[in-house]
Amino acid sequence: MIRNLIVIALSCLVLSGCDPVSMASDAVAAIELSEPAKDMPRVGDVNKGKQVARQCAGCHGLDGVSARSGAPFIAGLEQDYLVRSMLAYRNGARNHAEMMQASEALNPIALADVTAYYASLDTAWQGAVAGEKSKSILKDKKARSAAQHIVESCRSCHSQTERFQKSEAIPSLDGLPVEYFVPALKSYVSGERKNEIMAQFKGSLTEQDIYNLAAYFAARVPKKAPATGNGNAANGKLAARACAGCHGYDGNSLNPNIPNLAGQSARYLIKATRDYRDGARRSQLMSTPVKKLSDKTIANLAAYYSRQQPQSQLHKDISSAKAFDPLADGEKIAASCNSCHGDKGNSRKSGVPSLTGMHVKYITRASQAYQQGLRKHAAMQDIISFYSDTDIEKAAYYYATQLPESGQKSVKANVENGAELSGACITCHGDGGVSTDPAATPSLAGQDETYIVNATLDYASGKRQHDGMRDVAAKLDKQDLQDLAAYFASRTPKQVVTYLPDNPQQLVEERCNRCHGEHGYSKKPGVPRLAGQVESYIVVAMKEYQEGIRKDKTMVAMAGVLSLLEIKAIAAYYAKQ
Repeated sequence: MIRNLIVIALSCLVLSGCDPVSMASDAVAAIELSEPAKDMPRVGDVNKGKQVARQCAGCHGLDGVSARSGAPFIAGLEQDYLVRSMLAYRNGARNHAEMMQASEALNPIALADVTAYYASLDTAWQGAVAGEKSKSILKDKKARSAAQHIVESCRSCHSQTERFQKSEAIPSLDGLPVEYFVPALKSYVSGERKNEIMAQFKGSLTEQDIYNLAAYFAARVPKKAPATGNGNAANGKLAARACAGCHGYDGNSLNPNIPNLAGQSARYLIKATRDYRDGARRSQLMSTPVKKLSDKTIANLAAYYSRQQPQSQLHKDISSAKAFDPLADGEKIAASCNSCHGDKGNSRKSGVPSLTGMHVKYITRASQAYQQGLRKHAAMQDIISFYSDTDIEKAAYYYATQLPESGQKSVKANVENGAELSGACITCHGDGGVSTDPAATPSLAGQDETYIVNATLDYASGKRQHDGMRDVAAKLDKQDLQDLAAYFASRTPKQVVTYLPDNPQQLVEERCNRCHGEHGYSKKPGVPRLAGQVESYIVVAMKEYQEGIRKDKTMVAMAGVLSLLEIKAIAAYYAKQ
């Protein structure tokens, strides 16, 4: 039965007016879900498929587990799932330029052959096992000690934050896994990478020296470089989607063979990316993705990545496991915010907003706007620059779950006039300043009066970017604005309904296992195995479902309600199976 259904789906490729993705989906839906995946017959010639797979080996490898360029492990996945995936790339239901090109190059017979080949493989998936060399090297105190006689020659340029302020583009080496560090350093020693300063070490570094240096730098916790450069971090974040498969969602690579970009010097990131684009540095993985990037886009990418908080997977993995408690973590992070925003986020400072009662997504988005330079405030930008996206999200959950205090009455303004003027604000901010869509538009009820005035003036001047707010704010005179702010400040705020992140183990058991099987060992046709899959790939795939880049009704619904915290935790869980 499976064979016939796959043949039908493949045949659609050569028939006009037939939607292959829909046909494949209908075919899979017709299959008995209880049928064991291992019993499914395949179509195509496995031997011929191996020849076709040479076109795929650059990313997936002939063994199906190379996982280069952000590619997932595909060895042993069921053929019907592989076929559906390829058709989705061709159809545009999945958005990936290289995969679309690859799928379009395959005729039905070649597609049957290559999917049969990869489905036939039983290569073990590596999952979270990669990086064992770095974990073991951290225990080698003797190697770290032996590096001391040469390490100062490196530290005179690398791994000192003041050096990032120099005109030279110098990367940080702290926390780099040995899997990346050793081949990178050897490429300078061999002359493969050209650098006048690094060329001085050619011939003077032995294999043991390189190993010792790798041990020394791997043991150091990475620090963030000072923010520099003129790129647009917000635009850089959009462009970074194409880099996430290799370098991680926020520039923190989960693959020990690929370096972290988070927190690196913007100057270094710009230079390195240009060198790959212009051919000064050569890498099969890097050359194609960057060859069409403009200088402006490269600067934007560098601005975004340089502002991210580096998180060494190496140091994260060796630390003792903690219970999943984002609210408790958020309370600790929020402690640095309370000195301005007040106890539990209820502001008592004029001009400083209350955070209590705001929606998680709004707090997160607003915080990232300061981090990316879209909102201008020196103190906020300095404080928020040290937090990762997940840190911000944890603090947002903490504030969203606190009880907002009653609004304050003003003695300087005409509250009744403000109430009349508020009619123009109700559509977005809600009646009485209680937003009906707090994730998109914040509530103003109970908010600090001076903050409302200052924020509105910033919208009017263009200091804060928002087309709708700019037009409305520009029409208000000083007294009307004061009255309006006083009215909203006097209103009683309401707590936003907040669903806390679920424990990843619970999420997996109650939701993911229904389709993907216990511990991610899928038995359903058309549903991929997740056990042992590449962690970074799972994160990127889930984010693409959230953002509509991948189109699957079930997965869009499942991913849509998940926080980044939950997505990363789920990915880590499956990668370790």
